[in-house]
Amino acid sequence: MIHCDAVLCVGCRMCEVACSTFHFGAVSPALSRIRVVKLEAIGIDLAIACMGCEEKPCLECPTEALSVGPMGEILLERDLCDGCETCVAVCPVGAVGFLDEEPLFCDLCGGATSCIEVCPTDALSNREAGVSLADYLENQGLPREKRAYYAERLAAPIRVAWRQGARVDS
Repeated sequence: MIHCDAVLCVGCRMCEVACSTFHFGAVSPALSRIRVVKLEAIGIDLAIACMGCEEKPCLECPTEALSVGPMGEILLERDLCDGCETCVAVCPVGAVGFLDEEPLFCDLCGGATSCIEVCPTDALSNREAGVSLADYLENQGLPREKRAYYAERLAAPIRVAWRQGARVDS
């Protein structure tokens, strides 16, 4: 699954461009399955996509339209999906998009990982699914609010290091 190193991410949004172009042939953050959070007040940017978390609350889909693929990605059975947005609501980090009554999950571009290929700072990498997001399961709010909360908590140790004089480029 796609992992973003917050120390290296500069928020350029090339990952969003690559994703939306790969899947829809158009440049649009709304069509991307990876979203960049820009917390300008604290100087943090972070790209967030489905992490294939251990908890997988999205699999509680009332129509059983979601399953886990061979690479740990979430697969959608379009014929079963009724567009209820339960998966969007329960994702603890706001990683599920929604367009035309259909959820958008990172599918690793079928193995091509277009976002990783275009990242100019190598902030993005592929790692095995299974990270625990248990600390975020009770997180409420809109997907963008959940992404911001996750990014802010993830960045807290980085900001402490910055205050102690750690260089970003070392």
